[in-house]
Amino acid sequence: MCFPPLCDALPMTWAFARRAPWLQAARISSPLASAAAWESMSKKNKPLPDFVDVLIIGAGPHGLAMGSRLVLGNEAMDDVIPPIESYVRRPRDVRAHLQKLRSHGLNLAFVDEGGTWMGRWKNQFAALGISHLRSHEMMHPDAFDHSTLSVWAQSKKRNDFLFLEDLPKNKAYHGPFVLPSHKLMLDFCKALVKLNRLEDHLWHAHAETLRPSGSGVTVTLKTATGTKAVHAKHVVVARGPTWRRQWPAFYNNLEASGLGEIHHAWDLFDQPEKMEHLKGRGVIIGGGLTSAHLCNQLAGRGHIDLLLRRDRRVKQYDLALDWMGYKRWDHRREFEQASIEQRARINKRARDGGSISPELNSVLTDLEAKGQVSVHEWLEVETACYHGAGWTLVLSSGEVMEADYLICATGALVDVATDPLLAGLQEAHPLKMKNGLPVLTENLQWGRLPVYLMGNLAALHLGPDAVNMTGAARGALRIWSALSGCEGCEVS
Repeated sequence: MCFPPLCDALPMTWAFARRAPWLQAARISSPLASAAAWESMSKKNKPLPDFVDVLIIGAGPHGLAMGSRLVLGNEAMDDVIPPIESYVRRPRDVRAHLQKLRSHGLNLAFVDEGGTWMGRWKNQFAALGISHLRSHEMMHPDAFDHSTLSVWAQSKKRNDFLFLEDLPKNKAYHGPFVLPSHKLMLDFCKALVKLNRLEDHLWHAHAETLRPSGSGVTVTLKTATGTKAVHAKHVVVARGPTWRRQWPAFYNNLEASGLGEIHHAWDLFDQPEKMEHLKGRGVIIGGGLTSAHLCNQLAGRGHIDLLLRRDRRVKQYDLALDWMGYKRWDHRREFEQASIEQRARINKRARDGGSISPELNSVLTDLEAKGQVSVHEWLEVETACYHGAGWTLVLSSGEVMEADYLICATGALVDVATDPLLAGLQEAHPLKMKNGLPVLTENLQWGRLPVYLMGNLAALHLGPDAVNMTGAARGALRIWSALSGCEGCEVS
């Protein structure tokens, strides 16, 4: 099913591959071997190339989804919205896919500041003690089929899934009800990297600037040994939501001593060892999953006050459940036909800010009953002062609160105009903006420049699930359609 003006189920024809020979469907060689050690899956010593056809910035789920789509080409699924029941491709076909070690020969490079595939995800799980994902089993980076994760798990005799017993089983929502464990997802992604032969396409580098140059883009990369300029015909920005921090208003008035002691939750993802030093009475700010996981991790070390700027929101997924039920087609149609202003409102309404899952809410409720955590709704920090021995916080209620440590689990700042990587593009090749987000082409392209955005940066086009696994799959499909010659954007 397709919705004007855009389809997420594109016709797959060999004409696409003929227009872009380097994107032809992958050749098949030997069966898949066991995945190598996670940490070895990047280019350790080989220098970065001077020129590539496609440079993908980010080696997380969005980058891996883009890589899978490029490698599979016309073999990939043509509809990224998962079925509610049954399957699209037969399980035996999915099993055959999982036995094919791809030989693609693409002139393709990934760069990631962590230098490993799914590195920040792995750190996040370690820091927060996350056992299972919030997204269900049909949400993953493989472009072949929605069922690939579950079929792979069955082939490996893995059963580390969480079965949700409390979700409604009615006309509005009839599943899926199964969540993969974090280890299952990471092992699956590790296998995908091996399956698609992407190990030798990842370099450890931080992308600093993008500059249009000739028919492509020159990307300035910071590496361990200095700065390197790489010219790419096409650049895909596939960073996750944790690359830029959102801070509460009081942060802007902190003195130097406070700036050195305050933690953003994502600092703990990058350096999980910092969690070991957090002891005593803590204050955590935020109403989403991250703040609740932090409470669970730290409650045994001292009392925690969890501050929410509104009421506690509990829901299974981070967007409204009907976006994943039988009404998902209606919601997609409404979104695709809406104006940019209307899309922004739809996104805000569907996501509705931070929330926690029912399972995690049960954990939090238990901690409250034990007196280890106090949850304060409709309460914010007005001012904060660090005085060497700890924090003094003045709250919006007028109350003064003392703490040994302070963590802000306050999410992402999305503003292209002040983004160090993209601000130069906006200055030289300005796009219309809405709430900090750029208005792209429907293939997620930056105007006529060969630069494409994924994730929350493309939310005005991908919808409220832009940052999730389904958004990664949808974004990869749309960008692939441009790279493979769709709508006049041909790759020579």
